Amino acid sequence: MWNRFFKLAVLALFLFNITVVNVFAEGSKEEELTVLKSQVQELLKRIEKLEVEQVVSKEESKKAKEEVTKLKETSQATQAARVDLANSLAKLKIKGRAALGFFDSGKAGSYPAGSFEMPDAKIQFGFQPDDINTLVLRFNVNNATAQSPLMDYFFLQSKDFIPALKDSPFSLSARLGRFKLGFGEETWTDNLVEGIVPSNSAARATVVDEGLEFAGKVKLDKIGLEPLGVVVSVSDGNSGVGSDSTASKAFMGKLYHNPIKPLYVSGSYYNSGELDSSSSEMSLAGVTSAIQSGMAWRRSVWELDARYDFGKGKKPLEPIVFSDSKAIVRLSYGEFKDDGNRTRSGNLGFVDGIYNLTKKFYAAGRYSFIDLNGDVTATLNSVTANRYDRFSLGGGYRWSDNVVLKLGYDWNKNSGPGVNDADDNLLSALVATQF
Repeated sequence: MWNRFFKLAVLALFLFNITVVNVFAEGSKEEELTVLKSQVQELLKRIEKLEVEQVVSKEESKKAKEEVTKLKETSQATQAARVDLANSLAKLKIKGRAALGFFDSGKAGSYPAGSFEMPDAKIQFGFQPDDINTLVLRFNVNNATAQSPLMDYFFLQSKDFIPALKDSPFSLSARLGRFKLGFGEETWTDNLVEGIVPSNSAARATVVDEGLEFAGKVKLDKIGLEPLGVVVSVSDGNSGVGSDSTASKAFMGKLYHNPIKPLYVSGSYYNSGELDSSSSEMSLAGVTSAIQSGMAWRRSVWELDARYDFGKGKKPLEPIVFSDSKAIVRLSYGEFKDDGNRTRSGNLGFVDGIYNLTKKFYAAGRYSFIDLNGDVTATLNSVTANRYDRFSLGGGYRWSDNVVLKLGYDWNKNSGPGVNDADDNLLSALVATQF
């Protein structure tokens, strides 16, 4: 009986435990489910919040990218502009010269009371768009005043523009526009800065005109000689800037050579063509007009030049005032003819030299003349004469490679039928610079 009662008690206890466990299990699941639902809701809220933040972040990122793109474009544009400016400046070359000082002449000269002047001031710009062509513009601002014409040079220069000549014995360059023709040799130094003395020669043959010029060299090394230089030009001939007044054109030809290294020789010829009643661009001692006003005429000039360097240096031929040769002597002689209803002719020339006392100090001198044939007179160097002679002495101190202090004195003598010698001697003391 006790055994049966014990089994019934055990069975009752077992059933009670199962019931209690189930009740507690069901309660635990409900609590867990409640907790899970709460966590899910929080998770959904976080997801929603993250999605909103992501949208905002994308918009901000997009704006940031747009701003970065704009900054890059601005930076590239600025950089491109700087590069273009840098390229333009790299292609631009500027050079010039100036002479400033005190000048005192006789009563018939340009400075009878003595005067401080800036008689030579030039600024030249050269723009090189490529390896062949250079556009050159030069402004004349003598005495700090706009001259007429203000722009005395304006031309395009093209070097070695024919590829077929590259490996040949020939070289060729060209100039088109308004430029100085290379007649004679004094023409390259006929100014206060580059001349060995402050003054020019008494004749000073020079021509600036609108035209076309070809210049080149022929190599002669196969026969043991230095190259032969050739210059040919065609220009308007009549004075003034603008359209030509006649159909006839001026011609200039020149040959130059170094037969031996210390010796340089050249020969030049110029013919103005028919000028009608116009003045000539070729100036001789300042004379550009015909012998008689309104007369149809033409001017022809030839000149031979020679230069010898003693103790020849390494610097270029011109300007000789900056030469490092021990001494240089030059000789020039030419003749001219103004032909029309009346004829005027004559001869001209000079001999000059420079001696480098030291690297800094030099002494220089020149004798020059222009002589009209017969009893004809003209206004030679602002003085009426049949013959004009000039004796020039001077010296200088090379302050630096580009600055020279100069001192010079000119004794001028003019003569002719019924002409009295004018008092036009000149003292010059100046600072000359080039850059």
